[in-house]
Amino acid sequence: MPVVSKTVEVTAPAATIMGIVADFEAYPQWNEEVTGAWVLARYDDGRPSQLRLDTSVQGMQGTYIQAVYYPGDNQIQTVMQQGNLFSKQEQLFAVVDMGPVSLLTVDMDVEVSMAGVPSMMVKKVVNDALEHLAGNLKTRAEQLAQN
Repeated sequence: MPVVSKTVEVTAPAATIMGIVADFEAYPQWNEEVTGAWVLARYDDGRPSQLRLDTSVQGMQGTYIQAVYYPGDNQIQTVMQQGNLFSKQEQLFAVVDMGPVSLLTVDMDVEVSMAGVPSMMVKKVVNDALEHLAGNLKTRAEQLAQN
């Protein structure tokens, strides 16, 4: 499946947005699709390097072990190492600071492990999940920026 991407304008500094993305254990506070999040390992500098995320998306439960990478300034990437429903799941969060607003882009590349699932159905589910994720992240960042 090709990469699905969503870009939203957020009225918050890039640092605020990246702080939310990097605080994996707080995901259940702002994204109801994440029912649990734990940091399993950290790099020497303290940043998370491996996570466990428990999810519930459109009635489907999932548990995922994700590697975490920091490929550039204001970028965080997660790559599934283990999980159900997907044979591949990669996400890249990238933020461009533009003064009073920032542009948040979330790219997602997934392949399902269930045979016979039409690609159009997978793309719709992924698009919906991405829209929900970006929207929740935008809302959370703008709430924190106002405080």
